[in-house]
This record gives sequence, C-alpha cells and structure tokens, in this order.
Amino acid sequence: MRKLLLTIVLTLSFLLPALLVARPVLAEESLISPYEYEDYDWESYYDDWEDLSDDYYAAGSIAAGGLAIAGVMIAIYSVVGIAMYVFSALALMNIAKRLNVENGWYAWIPILNLILLFKMGEQNPTLLLLLLIPGVGGLVVGVISIIAIMKICEKRGYDKLLGLLMLVPIANLVLLGMLAWGKKEK
Repeated sequence: MRKLLLTIVLTLSFLLPALLVARPVLAEESLISPYEYEDYDWESYYDDWEDLSDDYYAAGSIAAGGLAIAGVMIAIYSVVGIAMYVFSALALMNIAKRLNVENGWYAWIPILNLILLFKMGEQNPTLLLLLLIPGVGGLVVGVISIIAIMKICEKRGYDKLLGLLMLVPIANLVLLGMLAWGKKEK
C-alpha cells in the first residue's frame, strides 16, 4: 500500500506541473484567423521560435549542470558513507576483541552489529524488536544504544559520560577509535 501511495505521489509531482503549463497553451485559440493567413508576417513567427529555442537550450544546460553537481555530491556522500561504515565496523570488531566478546565479525552485518553492541553493553538484544514500532521504536533503540556505549566506556576504563559523545557527529568516530585502539583499561 505504501509503495502504491508513493508511486502515485511521485507520478503526480512530475505530471502536475506539466499539466498546469500545458493546459493554457492547449486551450489557446489560434491567433490567426483563416482570412488573415496570407497577410501574416511569417518571418517574425520564426524569429520568435528561434528566441524560444535559445531559452530552452539554456534551461537544458542549467538542468544538465544541476544533474552533474547532484551526481558528484552523491558520489562524495557514498565514498564518505562507506568509509565511515568500514571504520565503525573495524572499531566495533576491535572493541569486541578487547572485551573478549565472541562473534566480533557481527560488526560487519547491519542488524548483527547492533546485537554485538548490545551484548558488549550488557543490554538485551531482543530490545531491537522495538525498531518495528515506527518513529518511537528507533528513538528508544537509540537511547539504549547510547546506554550500551556508556557501559562499554566503563568497561574500557573511561568515564561513563563519554558515551554521550555518540550524539556529536565527528566525536562519535573519535570515541569509537578511543574505545577500539586506546590504551586505557581497568
């Protein structure tokens, strides 16, 4: 049902502007009556079309430039996203090794990495079923994940409140690096 609704909304979002522009043009009456056909200035008619075609070419080049910029941005975000995923997986795997938790390879598989995080942070992995509740479930699992990181910080000998750094964009990567490759332990 959601896919059908999404398809309808996307289709209408593309077609509605075209219909709003095309309808007045199609509804126009001819500017030339059949009796004025011979006296019409066809040179100015073709000049108008050349001016319009220049505008269409300009609009097309602007759209192509926008698509090129969007493509570059998607490529950059993809590379950065993959690099962050690899770094966090390596860090989780090393943290599991330092805490003597088995199945450290879980860090590379999307849902299993949360199970590994919950095991290391002494949380019940079945709480991940809360993700099935739209909206609120993700928020609750996020809070539980931060609590798990706080317990991991304690196990590694760091202050418990450092786990709150998971809420700060670059600091969360630094925290994972500290927990994985830092020297401090009890």
